[in-house]
Amino acid sequence: MYNLRYHLASLVAVFLALTVGLVLGSVVAEQGTLESQSSTLVEDLQKQFDQIQKENADMRTGLERDRSFAADVVPVLAADALSGKTIAILVNAGRTSGLNTSIAAIKQAGGTPLVLTLESPDLGLATEVPTAVPALLGGQFAEQTTAPASRPFISAVADALAAELRTAGERPVLLALAESGALTISDNSATARVDACVVMSAFDDEPDAFALAVAKGLDQRDAIAVGVEAAALSTGVALSAVDEGFSAVDDVESSQGSLSLVWLLSGRATGYFGIGSGAEAVYPSLEAATN
Repeated sequence: MYNLRYHLASLVAVFLALTVGLVLGSVVAEQGTLESQSSTLVEDLQKQFDQIQKENADMRTGLERDRSFAADVVPVLAADALSGKTIAILVNAGRTSGLNTSIAAIKQAGGTPLVLTLESPDLGLATEVPTAVPALLGGQFAEQTTAPASRPFISAVADALAAELRTAGERPVLLALAESGALTISDNSATARVDACVVMSAFDDEPDAFALAVAKGLDQRDAIAVGVEAAALSTGVALSAVDEGFSAVDDVESSQGSLSLVWLLSGRATGYFGIGSGAEAVYPSLEAATN
């Protein structure tokens, strides 16, 4: 009996060992499969990552090539487009975004920029009326000697500036405003007739109503007015210019924006160009370059 029990116990032990071996073997096999699958997944992800890196590098190279091409081509397309023309730039104090680019684009196209830097909204006429200005305007406005200036007076000042800028010769109202500190002129001796103007003046990210009024006065006297913004700083000037019936550019610091500005100022194209939601296109049709 002892031998039979021993034999049965041995058989049970053997079966238990086999069972444990099978279980452990399955676990080891599954772990090996998982490890294999994980290795395969990592390899696939690495290949995809390497491909994405290569595509990004190719894209960066292509973008740099396109930028270089645009920078080389724009001067050719803009050459002499503004030759002999004077372009007024109406900008607020402290503005740098887009200003230097606009000046460079105008000069590159053969034009002469005349920068008028407005020191405060409405030239500060709400707080101070320059002594000489009322007499220069004459009529009903000669009595406006104290602040705040009336809206009709401010409008009359804007229109007087537009009239002076559009005519070659002395500019007493402009010089009086400069002497009072209401604005700064890049060239006090400039007397050439202004053929077009760039409006980019804004205070507290709001378009300056006075600058738009001057541009409107120039537009009514057959000068071209263009609202200008840099893509990095949205001021609403472009859309406000469009509302006034002017053309506009909202990415003047790009090569496309500089070319758009020159073509608009020269009369080769009209419309709203740039990257804003209201823009008609990034830049005017190339057909404008040959017209």
